[in-house]
Amino acid sequence: MPLFSDPPNKLDPRVTRTRKMLREALMALLEEKAYERITVADIADRATVNRKTFYLHYETKDHLLQSVTDGILDELFGEAKAAQPTDLSIDEMQSYIAERTFAYVKKHRTFFEVMFERKAMTDFVQYMKRYFARFYEEKFANIDESRLSVQKDVIASYIGSAYVGVIHGWLNDGMRQSPEEMTRQMILLNLQGPIQTVKNSQ
Repeated sequence: MPLFSDPPNKLDPRVTRTRKMLREALMALLEEKAYERITVADIADRATVNRKTFYLHYETKDHLLQSVTDGILDELFGEAKAAQPTDLSIDEMQSYIAERTFAYVKKHRTFFEVMFERKAMTDFVQYMKRYFARFYEEKFANIDESRLSVQKDVIASYIGSAYVGVIHGWLNDGMRQSPEEMTRQMILLNLQGPIQTVKNSQ
């Protein structure tokens, strides 16, 4: 579960608005300078609130970053859960998720670059892997595990690790390939596996 998600109960609209302003302020500042150089005062100034208001909503700058992180990943996986048709096959589902994932990472490129470079949340890689794994564990919930040669949680963890590793490499490579091309390659890897993909080329 997210470490610092806002409470699920309905918040006062003013609270919601202030937290949104603070999250957007941090995201804007990440476009301009390294996370370690950003101060609470910077965030408060950008959000046009005072520091006391900041501390009414978030304990620290890291707490705010965690909230931003949860918001980004919840949007990626939450909307996929809500929007995805229930009658998709496994192949259709993974195509749907791959396409959405790479487009979303490109949309929030600065955020993911900052997080993967470990300038902020040091366990982000593991954190994102857990989001992927939980998503797939839920999707596999109705599959009879006794008919599988590999445990469902192992499959989900493998897929999650593969996605995060590929995304990280894509970012490090300057995102030279389009989200569509990355989606195509990820679908092939998911369908065939890396070893079989290499074998098929020989």
